[in-house]
Amino acid sequence: MLATAFAGGTILAGLRPGQAQTRNVMETLAADGRFNRFIDLITQAGITDQLRSTASVTVFAPVDPAFDVVNARITELSAQGSGNINQNSADPLRLREFLAYHIVSGSMPSSGLLDGRRFKTVNGAEILVANDGSKIAISNPAPERQTGSFGAGGLNVQAPALVVGPDMVANNGIIHAVSQVLFP
Repeated sequence: MLATAFAGGTILAGLRPGQAQTRNVMETLAADGRFNRFIDLITQAGITDQLRSTASVTVFAPVDPAFDVVNARITELSAQGSGNINQNSADPLRLREFLAYHIVSGSMPSSGLLDGRRFKTVNGAEILVANDGSKIAISNPAPERQTGSFGAGGLNVQAPALVVGPDMVANNGIIHAVSQVLFP
């Protein structure tokens, strides 16, 4: 029943013709309820305005349970090791780079997430798409060679994050819920 509409030359899946999305990416994430931990990090990093702006983005947003597996890595970004990452952390730039690895400029619906396609994220590193027609997975194609990387020698190698659910369309982009946190 879902039709595809065109907005500014970008394909937006999930909207019926004539239906306008009025929420931006941040509002859409908040309204969903599955992204509280991701939103907390975005807020603490001070980048909410970037996801509220008119610039079109695609966000690979980890659902809350994805953070249970990586709490130790997230805590490393915190000044006191408390897991409370904020603008006063020892390494706020690293936190912003971490979050920027979940964002790609421009709107990319699931139909554009083709197998083997690579996208340059806002932090400058790449993500790789695996799409077998029944599931879409996102991974770091070369963690040991990425710019903006958090590790060397493949320290951030992990299983791909699966896209879980349909495209979430916002007035300034598209959100793909993913099963895992992505590491550059």
